[in-house]
Amino acid sequence: MSSNLLFNYSISTNRGLREINEDASWVGLNGNNQCLMVICDGIGSQDDSQIASFIAVDVFRKNFTKHSKIFNIDRFFNKCLKSSYNNITDVANKKLNGRKIGTTLVVTFIDNNKVTTYNLGDSRLYHFSLINNSWTQITRDHNLYNHFMDLAEKDKTIDINTLCVQHRNQLLALTKCLESGSNIHNDYDKFVFEIELGDVLFQATDGVYHYLKLSDINNVMKNNTNNFNTIAKNLIQIALGNKSNDNLTCIVMETVNGDIKQ
Repeated sequence: MSSNLLFNYSISTNRGLREINEDASWVGLNGNNQCLMVICDGIGSQDDSQIASFIAVDVFRKNFTKHSKIFNIDRFFNKCLKSSYNNITDVANKKLNGRKIGTTLVVTFIDNNKVTTYNLGDSRLYHFSLINNSWTQITRDHNLYNHFMDLAEKDKTIDINTLCVQHRNQLLALTKCLESGSNIHNDYDKFVFEIELGDVLFQATDGVYHYLKLSDINNVMKNNTNNFNTIAKNLIQIALGNKSNDNLTCIVMETVNGDIKQ
C-alpha cells in the first residue's frame, strides 16, 4: 500500500422534520494523516438525548486533536468511551435529576490502509470496495431483532418467527448504546479491515441510510467530482426527498492519492 494514501471527506447534518437535532458528528485528520470519524445519534425516546451525543463527540474530538499520532487505537477508544460515559452520567445526575440520556456511537479510525471501527447502537458504517465494485455493511445494528437472531443461532429450539410476531413493534429497539448510569457500553463491537486507493466509507445515522440506496452515493460522487464537500449534503437531500422523518447525519470518506480536495 502506498504511503501517500490520503483522505477526502464530506460531512453534513440536518435536523429534518424534528424540532431538535439530536445527532452529532465530527471528522478530523492529525499531523500523521490519521483520520477519525465519529457519529452519534441521541436516543429519541429520551428527553435531552442530544446532550449525550454532543458530549461523546466532543470528548473524542478533544482527545484526538491533542495528539499528532495515535499509537494504540484500542487504548485511545476505551479512554474516550470511559470519559464520555462519566461526563454524560455526571450531567444526567447533576442537571437532569438522574434521568437517562443516551446515544448511539460509531467511531472509525483510519491509519493509511487499516480501518478500525467501534460500534454501539444502530448508526452504521459501510465500505465500498473499488476492486470488487460493491458495498459492504461493516457494522451490525444492536437492536432487538438481531438479538433474537443471535439467540436463535445459539439455541435451535427458539422459534424466531414467534418472537418477532410477539415483539413486532419493538424489533428496532436498541439493545446497546452509550447511556448514563448503565454499563452496556462496555460490550461494544469492533471491526478491522483494509481499504485500497479509490475505496469509499459511508458513515450515517438511520435517518439517512434507511432513506437512500447505496448506489445513490456512487451517483452523487460521480456528479460532484469537483465539489466533493457537497456530497454528504446532497445525500441528505435525497433522504429528505424520500420522506425521512428523523435527524440526518452522514460522512463520506474517499481514499485518494495526491492532494486532498477538501
